[in-house]
Amino acid sequence: MEIPKFKLGSSIFSRLIVTFLIIIIPIYMLGIYINSWSLYTVKNEISKSTAAQVSFYLEGLEKEIERIKILQYDCLNDEYLNKLAIRWNIMNMYERVESLRQLQQRLVTIKNSSIYIKNVNAYIFPAGRTVSSNTGIDNIDMEGYREIRVPADIKGAQIINFKGGLYLSTLQQKNISNTSPLYLIAIELNQDALEQALAQFNTLEGSGSILINLTDNGIIMNKSDAADTLSIDSVLDNLDKNGSSGMVFNKTEHTKNYIVYAKSNYLNMILLKYIPEEFILKPLWSYYIWVWVFSIVSVCIILIYSFSTYKFMHKPLATLVKAFRKVESGDLQVSINHDSNNEFGYLYKRFNNMTRNLNTLIDQVYNQKILMQRAELKQLQSQINPHFLYNSFFMINTMAKVGDENLIPFTKHLGEYFRFVTRNSSDYIPLSDEVNHAGVYTSIQLMRFSKRVQIQFAQCPEMYSDLKVPRLILQPIIENAFEHGIEKKKNGGIIRINFEADEKGLNIIVEDNGDEMADARLSELQKALEYSREDTQITGIININRRIKLVFGEKSGLYVFRSELGGLKVILKIKISGGDDHAQIADCG
Repeated sequence: MEIPKFKLGSSIFSRLIVTFLIIIIPIYMLGIYINSWSLYTVKNEISKSTAAQVSFYLEGLEKEIERIKILQYDCLNDEYLNKLAIRWNIMNMYERVESLRQLQQRLVTIKNSSIYIKNVNAYIFPAGRTVSSNTGIDNIDMEGYREIRVPADIKGAQIINFKGGLYLSTLQQKNISNTSPLYLIAIELNQDALEQALAQFNTLEGSGSILINLTDNGIIMNKSDAADTLSIDSVLDNLDKNGSSGMVFNKTEHTKNYIVYAKSNYLNMILLKYIPEEFILKPLWSYYIWVWVFSIVSVCIILIYSFSTYKFMHKPLATLVKAFRKVESGDLQVSINHDSNNEFGYLYKRFNNMTRNLNTLIDQVYNQKILMQRAELKQLQSQINPHFLYNSFFMINTMAKVGDENLIPFTKHLGEYFRFVTRNSSDYIPLSDEVNHAGVYTSIQLMRFSKRVQIQFAQCPEMYSDLKVPRLILQPIIENAFEHGIEKKKNGGIIRINFEADEKGLNIIVEDNGDEMADARLSELQKALEYSREDTQITGIININRRIKLVFGEKSGLYVFRSELGGLKVILKIKISGGDDHAQIADCG
């Protein structure tokens, strides 16, 4: 008895060595890798997130400045401004006062259009007047008139720094009678509003943001406490000259910061946001400690696991595997004798029950097949999805905005439609209900395409009005005619729905005059309906075809042809067994 024990102990010792070599060492290597990867990932994610914030601020500022410039250029054509510049000497006092008042109102309107505008001035040289949105009318400020004019070498937004303020200026170009511009529109930007927007980025403790003019590397705005400690010239020298954004590491005598930047060629500015190094590294220290704790705990768990695996798992699994091999060889009478009350005892008991029930289950294959057919039917039905509802919701929004009188009937039809497709009380409904639902759908579509679509919808035959059919078999076909037949037609679209009934069955015909269905595509669709296999990709048309065949038999289903109208013609055939009873309920299993 001692020899087996010695062999078992040797086996466990060998497993411990193998476990150490295969698991412990890779765990430590993985920990080192994860630590390095985490540092890189944290820096990268912070860089991306901060760069996105910085770029978003600059892009928003660019769009706002561009919009302000458009208002500024538009003001050059102001009627009253041109009168004052051209006709000042021949205008009477009333005309001058009224024109100046109207011009000031225009400038006030421009100022109130954006929180980034502090003041709007119009310098009118012939009149010798300056009209301000804030201070009203005054003598012309010749210093401002000269200094705020845009130099010829400035590109983009053409922002001028004058007496500590930021200005956007544009002027009336030279004309035949004047060698100098007649007037100039200058907009002073609200630096307080710009600083408030910039301060929103300083969400991290110790971080800050600096907006710099690339023309002279001067600081335009500074929402930080470290502008003095950061070497702006050194930081700008280390930036990627060709890149529009990125992150660099900056080290000074007192600070270490990661600096995220974004450039704006239009504004001729660069925005810097710095993040202290300790903010990035601090979360990783606790993570590094937990890596070591995890490694030590893993060693203890592996030691315990190695001793217990053989006794509690290997031997019971071997017994179970032997029993399964007998079942594989065809011995269905095998049974495992046991007195265990643990998990393996439960598995042994389930295995014995399985072998006893296996023969019984084989006898139930036919019934199982029927259940699978029903499950397939349910699955096919669930694929019907009223995609047009998304467009209908957008249409409701449009109709509400323009006050369309059809909004109430449209929403009523949409509610009836949605109530129908979401009702789960029965899988089969009278044909008349299905036709009514299709009518509601066409009413909705008529409101959408009323100016370019004509729908000819025949009456459902009375003899088949109570025939039970699967839900949603007609409306998807009509929807297909809209989406793939006439939706792109600018006018003259036609959809025709007819019914052909006799004692043997019913044909529902849906055709359109669309020109989107090529002959090759029509041939592919015909083959897909005729030779539909289990691995065929299920579309709306194939879905309905399978459902009809499952319920009414293989002689029923969908058939597609080229319509006399020029588009697609879909015939939904329902063959009725029994001949005389047209209102019978289909045997759905």
